[in-house]
Amino acid sequence: MARKVETRTAFEKQVTERTIILEAPRQPGRDAATGRFVSNNRLPEMLPPYLIGQQMNITYYNDVDVEAFKRAVRSQVTRILDDIREQRFNDTGIRYQQFIDHYDACFEMPTPEGLRDVRGRGIDLYAILEHQGISVTDELHIKNCPGEASLRSFTAITDAHINLFFYMLELNLALHNQIESVQGQLRIKLAQLEGRLSELLKMYIYGDDRGNLWVGDIPASRTLYGWILLEQNNLGLAIDIYNTDPCRELNDGFEAVHAEVFKCYKDAGHYDQIGYVKNQQFCDRGLTNHRVQIAQKLCYYLQQIQKIHQYIDELTRGSDDPASTEVTVDIRSLLIPQAQK
Repeated sequence: MARKVETRTAFEKQVTERTIILEAPRQPGRDAATGRFVSNNRLPEMLPPYLIGQQMNITYYNDVDVEAFKRAVRSQVTRILDDIREQRFNDTGIRYQQFIDHYDACFEMPTPEGLRDVRGRGIDLYAILEHQGISVTDELHIKNCPGEASLRSFTAITDAHINLFFYMLELNLALHNQIESVQGQLRIKLAQLEGRLSELLKMYIYGDDRGNLWVGDIPASRTLYGWILLEQNNLGLAIDIYNTDPCRELNDGFEAVHAEVFKCYKDAGHYDQIGYVKNQQFCDRGLTNHRVQIAQKLCYYLQQIQKIHQYIDELTRGSDDPASTEVTVDIRSLLIPQAQK
């Protein structure tokens, strides 16, 4: 039996009316190991920080951030349409806009038939965005020297793809209070996207100027970490990318990578200039600021995918089946109020 939950809006109203006394709130602070800020804030167009919250013994659905995210999605539709307006995308942007419009219209007066219709459109859109995603990912292969236009197309398709997963999760909850169908379509397709982006990020960190991988075969100073630390002098960015690095388990922690990068200065000749040492490290590696920018974008998307995994964990917490399609909290009655009757 799924546990009843309330909305964050209702919960916060009770706090305002002082029928609930809150514990001390979480405060933004710095991680002692990395120095990074730990905060509850979210950025525009970013997935909600959580779906199911817990305060004392009260469980609630984070409708506040969910609605903020949906507003951000609506505002970004025009940008997505502009970035994939080329004929080769075969009206993908229009299909995405229609899905969002039908989703919004359906939830104004939700019915099982209407929800199933929108879900069917989403299933079609899965295949379209996966096909186009493979195409724009190929364009970002390092050997193709991708430019800003390629990055914009990739960003538009991937934004739409990740947004679709969130919307399909909500539709499944509204229809059957489930994560997905028994076929496991959502999890399978999410894993496919995650795998594709992880492979591309691996290439951007460890690949040479032709995209050939050199994981563990070259010093860290000749990888993207070398460029970020030696050329850009950006420790925080290097840590951010390392935290999403698909190969980080092969290293002995970021401190070891940092030490290996700067070892090139220790090993340099007594009279070698810094510029000469860096040129030696970066030769034939294809390292650029644009490459760093694309790697950052890939990390962002992989972190967003981890958010969706987190939502699934929140929704199935307490289940004996790690791959359960059933949720342990009743979200359907919140998304579809008449479902309570």
